[in-house]
Amino acid sequence: MQLESKMIGIRELLSAKLTSTRAASLKNQTFSDRSPGPLLTDIACLIDVIGDGVSTTSDYFALPQRLLAELNESLVDPLPNDLKRPQLRSFPTIMGLFMILRSTGMAIGETKPKRAVLIDPAVKEQWLLLNSTERYFSLMASWLYETTWDCVGTQGRWKVGMLSEVRDTYLRLPDRTTVLGSDRYGMQYGVEASVALSLMHQFGWIRMGHEAKSQPGKAANVREIQRTDFGDAMFIVSCQFESPEGETPAALHAKLQKYFPDWKAMLIQPPTEFRKGLHVFKVAIGQIWRRIIAPASVNLEQLADTILAAYQFDKEHLYQFELRNKKGSTIEIVGPYMDDADFFAEEMRIGDVPLLVGDSMVFHYDFGDDWRFKVTLESVDETS
Repeated sequence: MQLESKMIGIRELLSAKLTSTRAASLKNQTFSDRSPGPLLTDIACLIDVIGDGVSTTSDYFALPQRLLAELNESLVDPLPNDLKRPQLRSFPTIMGLFMILRSTGMAIGETKPKRAVLIDPAVKEQWLLLNSTERYFSLMASWLYETTWDCVGTQGRWKVGMLSEVRDTYLRLPDRTTVLGSDRYGMQYGVEASVALSLMHQFGWIRMGHEAKSQPGKAANVREIQRTDFGDAMFIVSCQFESPEGETPAALHAKLQKYFPDWKAMLIQPPTEFRKGLHVFKVAIGQIWRRIIAPASVNLEQLADTILAAYQFDKEHLYQFELRNKKGSTIEIVGPYMDDADFFAEEMRIGDVPLLVGDSMVFHYDFGDDWRFKVTLESVDETS
């Protein structure tokens, strides 16, 4: 198995078949807290730290700066660093694992009684019922197909899923062992590549070695990357194709379940509950604002008409509402005469909108003149 893996180069990976030897590397793989990588140990660390709630000032409910250094030291493979004021992106492993927790719906935000990120009790209850194999692949499916960069306020190349970043980064590993120099603008250039490498290490697709000591004021660079037999086999069965379009966690499960029979269940995100009551919105553009009160049954097309009437705008142009859903992903709810959208204003009731009290969405009207109204949900009177 080892000799075959050494012979696999990048060009071979693009067209390699899943031979009996590679299939055996999948079927013989065991899953535990630190196998095939440290994923399950480190994700458990994040779940414990976030727990019932960690206060944050982040618009994206990101982990606060004060926790990052200590959390890094709690990981199986902490990143050597001499950072004085680290940001989330300073620790690619923490950033990547947190993004996966957001994409699974396990890490969620709340605004009352304080702004905080916490672990959703319902999703955690499911998590505790899964075996190690099911936990591993629930995280992997979210990593490849559901994780979004905008949940941490970063603009990625793709709207959803990291499969393309993972594929591109893996294909930049030309040999079984890749030794890197001191040039930070090579393999590790950009947060996307750094997070992709860190997560491939977490999932056991590669083994990464950092320099023992970082330079003053910086984080340590990666010095060596080893592809694993398991990683090559997983690449072939999950990332070899050029486009992730049409691929879903369910499709991945159907494809891989024959190799991993213990993978029977997956995390299922609980549906968003309809929020009853009178919704009080503060709608502002610049220093001018209006307050609009609407029942939960009103749809967003009616809310849009009310906003335009309040500001004496006509109704002759296209519009959309822009906000973040429960997972931190940006969604767009479009008005009439727009096609190719996931959500339409006339079909979305105010009570269905995943907007927390105190948070805002944007009402974007007239894509030529670009009028952007800030629509803040001030309160909900559920007794009405």
